[in-house]
Amino acid sequence: MANLAISAVCNQDCSYCFTVDHLEAGKRTVDHTLPADGRFLSVDAFEARLDFLARSDVREVRLLGGEPTLHPRFTELVDRARVAKMGVVVFTNGLMPENALACLEATSADQCTVMVNVNQPDAMGQSSSHELRRETIRRLGRRALLGFNIYRTDFQMDFLLPLIAETDCKAVVRLGMAHPCLSGSNQYIHPNQYRAIAIKIVRFARVAAKVGVKLDFDCGFVRCMFSKEDFDTLQATGANVGWRCNPILDVDLKGDVIHCYPLARLARLPLTPETDATSLRSAFAERTRPYRQAGGFKECSTCPFKAAGECPGGCLATTIRRFRHTPFHLKVAREAVA
Repeated sequence: MANLAISAVCNQDCSYCFTVDHLEAGKRTVDHTLPADGRFLSVDAFEARLDFLARSDVREVRLLGGEPTLHPRFTELVDRARVAKMGVVVFTNGLMPENALACLEATSADQCTVMVNVNQPDAMGQSSSHELRRETIRRLGRRALLGFNIYRTDFQMDFLLPLIAETDCKAVVRLGMAHPCLSGSNQYIHPNQYRAIAIKIVRFARVAAKVGVKLDFDCGFVRCMFSKEDFDTLQATGANVGWRCNPILDVDLKGDVIHCYPLARLARLPLTPETDATSLRSAFAERTRPYRQAGGFKECSTCPFKAAGECPGGCLATTIRRFRHTPFHLKVAREAVA
C-alpha cells in the first residue's frame, strides 16, 4: 500500500488535519497565485508514480492531497490508472468539481472506492456544504465509503446511519482517530481520552449492527482502549478491528516519500527509479525502531498485547511526542537510526 499526493490545496480547513506539517499553508486554500507545478502533480510525475507502484507489486492507486479532486487533470490521472489496470481509491472531503464526480461515477464500483470523509453536521459549516456532500455520496452509491475521524470526545455518529441508508453507499464506516502531527499544531485525541472514546465506539457498533452497518478501524487504535467485553462485542458485530501503525508510504508532489503524514517532520526518503515500497518500508521501520519499542504509554513495556505482537503500542507520532519533553532522548534516538 502507498498513497500518492496529487494536490497540495484543499477547499476545507479541518482543525484535526494531520497534513499541516507537510503541506503547511498550501493545503489551507485554493491559491491560484501559486504556480501549478507547486500545487498539483504533473502527468509525467504521475506516470513515474505508477511505475513505482508496478515494480512494488501494488495494484491499487490511492489518491490524496489536500483535496485530490481539485487537480485540474484529475480525470486524466484516473484514466491513466485504469489503463494501467490498477484499482483506484480516492480520499476526499466530498466537495468535488462536477467533472471529477462524473469521472468517478462512470467508473465501476469494483474498480473504484471513494473514501468520503464526513464530520458530524455541527462541524461541517454551512448546511449547503452538507447537502453537496450528501449528493456526492448519493451519486457515487456503492463506490462511496464513509470515513469518520474522531478528534474530540463529544462526537456523535448516529447521523451516519440514515446517511448510509439514504445514499445507498457501502454499509461500512471507516473509523479514524485524529493523531498529532509532530508539531502538535492540529487538534488531536490525547491518550488519556482513549477509554472514553472506546466506550462510545462500542455503543455505536451495537446500534450500527442492527441495521447491517459494520465498523472498519483505521490505524492508531490500541488494544488497551477496549475491555475484553468491548472487544468481544466488536467481534460479534463484525467490526474489522486492527491495532496497527506501520509505514503507509505517502509520496509527495516533489517525489519524496514519508512514513505517513503525521511523521512528515521525522524523515523523508527520495523516490528513485530503483526504489520499491518494500525497501522504503524497511528503511522507515529501522528509523522508527527505538520509538516502536517504547510505545505510546509507559505501560507498553509490560503490556501482554504488545509483548505478543498484537498491538504495536499506538501511533508513532504520539509516541515521539511523548519523548519530546526530553530533547536528549529524542537526539539519542535520532542518532541511533541515522
